[in-house]
Amino acid sequence: MTARSDAGALRQTARRLSARFGHEAGLVLAARVLQNLNGLLLSAIIVRSFGLPAAGTLTIATAAVAVIALVGAFGLPYVFARMDAPMPVRNALGCAAALVVVPASLPFLAVLGALAGRSHEEALVIFLLALGGPFFAQGNLLNALQVLQGKAGEAVIAPAANSLGLLFAALFGSSYAGFAAILAAFRFAGVAVAFLRLKRAPLDFRLFVRQAREGSRFLVGDSMNLGVDQASVLIASYLMSRADLGLFGLARQMLTVAETPGWSQMQAKYPAVVGDPDGALPPLRRLMLKLGAACAAGVALLAVPLGLFVFNLPRFTLLAPLLLASTPIRYLLSTYDLHLRAIGALDAVNRVSAIRGALGLVVIPLGAAFAGALGAILGVILHVALATALTARASAAFGPRAAPRMSEAGAPS
Repeated sequence: MTARSDAGALRQTARRLSARFGHEAGLVLAARVLQNLNGLLLSAIIVRSFGLPAAGTLTIATAAVAVIALVGAFGLPYVFARMDAPMPVRNALGCAAALVVVPASLPFLAVLGALAGRSHEEALVIFLLALGGPFFAQGNLLNALQVLQGKAGEAVIAPAANSLGLLFAALFGSSYAGFAAILAAFRFAGVAVAFLRLKRAPLDFRLFVRQAREGSRFLVGDSMNLGVDQASVLIASYLMSRADLGLFGLARQMLTVAETPGWSQMQAKYPAVVGDPDGALPPLRRLMLKLGAACAAGVALLAVPLGLFVFNLPRFTLLAPLLLASTPIRYLLSTYDLHLRAIGALDAVNRVSAIRGALGLVVIPLGAAFAGALGAILGVILHVALATALTARASAAFGPRAAPRMSEAGAPS
């Protein structure tokens, strides 16, 4: 009887937590958690199979992955929630963007490999690993469309294919380049399957160009923020050894894991903030602060056994939790960024992003130059604190009825 009562209490607690977090956000979170587990597994395989310097190569590729994952979606995830169009039409736009981003990314990835690689083999590996950029851009498009049509449960398809790719790459990838090529093939196959499950209308090319142009207006600030962040990593790569760069990259990956629940909330709650920014922002801000603190603590605990028993890097057990201490601040920063975009205050976003970018290009490389991985991490923490203060001030400047709201066509109304 007691066991039955305990089970019932656990079910009720789980239902309350699910209702508080949100059903759609929970499904997107589950897919992103799987994707982050894939990321951790990828790092573990690379470190154990190819060594810590190989993780430095992954860190360089990850810089391109992050930028293309954002820019390669053409801002359409912001536009989909605003469009007054049937879902098959929106699905067609998303599918077109997913196809275009691959060939559009290849020249950039080739140049990155040529410039950053210290050998022909490393250049090829950087190129292949950076193909994760188009893959994640396609995933962002998919997640936005799946949430809007109540199919967030299908968000697991692409991460599941990624998991299979890691398994096959670990088994049959005899070299670092072969490993990366097998992984890329499985990733793109998973995205193709997920898009095929969405009902699509015939593509209206002019509508695609118009909506991609509108979406690009939302990307200016994001592109500056993320581009500078990744540029600072590339600059730091010339100021640190590959081993130190690999350690820094592994710590950043743990930060990505801790930020995943926040991203899921942002994606699921964005339509609500667009509809009622003044009512939706305060509870979202409170939730994000608590969620950020909980995620920082949980992932910091996970980092200890990972550092000791998986990566065999005792320094990782100290540096990763140090970087994770910035997670609650990052969650607040995401909330303020979302608010400014939801109310259409894009000029304010761009101004603040330019200032944040200038700070990032100075603070993070300086830290790396003076103290290697530790200095780079301290630079990241200082930069995110300054960025949050600046963005919070910009968000507070827009009170009720003061914000420049956007019409469906994207023009200020």
